[in-house]
Amino acid sequence: MNSNQFVKKLSQMIFVSAGLLFAVTFSVCPMSCRSSVENLELLSGDFSVPKITKFCATSSNSARIDFSREVELKNTELFLSDEISSMGNVECKYEENTVLLDFKNETAIGIDYKIEGMAFDSAGNSLTFSVPFKGFNSNPAKVIITELRNAYGTRTIKETKERVHRSEFVELYVLKEGNLSGLEIISAANGDKTKFILPAIEVKKGDYVTLHMRTIVAEGLDGEGMFNELENNLKLSTHEDSCDTARDLWSECTKKPFAASDIVVLRNSNTSEILDAVVFAKSDCTEWKKGISDFASIVSESGVWQDCASVENAVCCDNVTPTATTRSLSRQNLKEAIAAYKNGQPIVNGKDCWIVAKTATPGYKNSDIPYVKK
Repeated sequence: MNSNQFVKKLSQMIFVSAGLLFAVTFSVCPMSCRSSVENLELLSGDFSVPKITKFCATSSNSARIDFSREVELKNTELFLSDEISSMGNVECKYEENTVLLDFKNETAIGIDYKIEGMAFDSAGNSLTFSVPFKGFNSNPAKVIITELRNAYGTRTIKETKERVHRSEFVELYVLKEGNLSGLEIISAANGDKTKFILPAIEVKKGDYVTLHMRTIVAEGLDGEGMFNELENNLKLSTHEDSCDTARDLWSECTKKPFAASDIVVLRNSNTSEILDAVVFAKSDCTEWKKGISDFASIVSESGVWQDCASVENAVCCDNVTPTATTRSLSRQNLKEAIAAYKNGQPIVNGKDCWIVAKTATPGYKNSDIPYVKK
């Protein structure tokens, strides 16, 4: 047999063997892919995860969590926010969709904590959660907003050629002594992006607190003189608009904190209760943008702004501009507000309580001289 015949014979044998192997395999092995779904079993039910809808500290050793449905908590523990070691297990009591939490250890005012655990619903769906919060403020100060500048500006001093930077600010007046922890200033336009969370500081009745709403970063200036006065020394802050007899606090935000037309709210960050507000708008603003309109409804329902927080009831802020930051929106009924609070009466606030003052006075008694355009 020559080589050509051998190769031909070998090829025939391989072809026959392969055919037999395929036939045997096809007959004994089921196909892995089938076009029929007659034996396919579909699962049905609720596989969505329960959600946390609200959290609130209710005392120094208790809190509540609201869920989207009834749940059971497991492995629930309290931690300091930057610690790995647990402060102990948390006792849970159930009221429909609400879980009441009791801590073994008391929390301290203004300290950062977190609660971690797992929530299981009746279908077995689970949520692993970690909720940050600040220690409960059992003695909150009562404060109101008394002055606001909604514009940032710079000017050059002719004699020295020095550039002076003035940032937006909110001034608070203390009606009742206590701690500022848990209070926050928030813009309806910007929301959480530029909100100012106040630190845990004890203040006295009659104190002024100026919240400088941005840290100024400019050429040759990087936070210079912008210090938080957290203790008794009220002369630490030396930048423009600081006051030696009032407390100055500086936001870490470096961006624009307010919109040209906006609603600035004083709020309890723990309960989301609206405590005070300033509603201001440019004269060419005819309606709120969507984000602000939602906030306007909440402020209107709270009753802190007379009539309602509509554009028509806003303080006109046309004359507070980047080139006119020596002016401010200035509250004029502080004396009446003090008397109302003392007598347990509602504190009036609204469009008619404010003017554009010719001179901003952060940390001092407000000017009653309005700016008059010439």
